[in-house]
Amino acid sequence: MKVETFHFDEASQNVTNQVIELVQKFLDANPDVEYIIAATTEGATGIAVSSAFKEHKVIVVSHQTGFVKPNENELKEEHRLKIIKEGAQVLTTTHALAGVPRGIRRELGTWQATEIIAVAYRTFGQGTKVCAEIAMMAADAGLVPVDSDVVCIGGTGRGADTAWVVQPANTQAFTKLKMRACICKPVEF
Repeated sequence: MKVETFHFDEASQNVTNQVIELVQKFLDANPDVEYIIAATTEGATGIAVSSAFKEHKVIVVSHQTGFVKPNENELKEEHRLKIIKEGAQVLTTTHALAGVPRGIRRELGTWQATEIIAVAYRTFGQGTKVCAEIAMMAADAGLVPVDSDVVCIGGTGRGADTAWVVQPANTQAFTKLKMRACICKPVEF
């Protein structure tokens, strides 16, 4: 595997296009990587990634329905349709490192192991946590294999500022997840 790591000065939604360029450079040097998994909230990052990587298998992962408001999904329907039109798949499911444990913490004030793992990942930046999480979410949905590397793209808030090469794992086999190489991430976050 050929990887050059780039560090952005700070977390920013304004570096999404640079992340895409760095991922393309990685893919050019490593043509055996087929899958790209990208996180999106309202859909702009999902559209950018699905448009840029039409020759790859792209999975765009949105927040779960009800993440902010009951019965609502932040991914705008017109953006969802555009992502699908670009040839990508859209996955909307429970966050791998949240779900029921987050509900217990909010209701009872008791932290569960999965949210503690999320906090540990965030010590490398929010985007790194997102990359680990979306790799498991896509694996659990059967959208990516767990025996080959994928590229995961995440960010801090909106946009993308982080990309990792990851060997996905199902959530029930979490310890088999491998964060193989960092393509880019912010230094300050």
